[in-house]
Amino acid sequence: MLKKTSKIVLSAALLVGFVGVAQAEMTREEYAVKFRRSSFTAMTWYYGAMSRMAKGEMPYDKALFARNAEYVAFLSKLPKDGFIPGSDGGDTKAKPEVWSKADKFKEANDRMESEAAKLAELAKGGNLDALKEQMGKLQKTCKGCHEDFKKKAD
Repeated sequence: MLKKTSKIVLSAALLVGFVGVAQAEMTREEYAVKFRRSSFTAMTWYYGAMSRMAKGEMPYDKALFARNAEYVAFLSKLPKDGFIPGSDGGDTKAKPEVWSKADKFKEANDRMESEAAKLAELAKGGNLDALKEQMGKLQKTCKGCHEDFKKKAD
């Protein structure tokens, strides 16, 4: 038993060490870009299943939908922490307006968080028509932010 525990502790220590080295090679600003992009990716993952349910591409599962809506509501709060000063360069799709129009960007982010929270609350009831309507509202906030603050793909 001790041998197995020792292996687990050693493995965890090595993993933490490798992660620390990887982060040390990145600047704080580069890590911020990576963090916010990862946050958006995670949000998209959970939103995708809800979208497929809403479109009838997969069976509606009230519990899964509610869980994913809760995750999206939580994840919607994370990306803003990665928009730190100096993180406007490198591998980012953020337009300069994120920083030059910071108040407008904050309002757009607050709307996304609010609409995501409303979706999570509605998901508890399970009315698919109401959920589809709220998903449209959430998508509208995402699209608006992308138009104003995200560079177009090359």
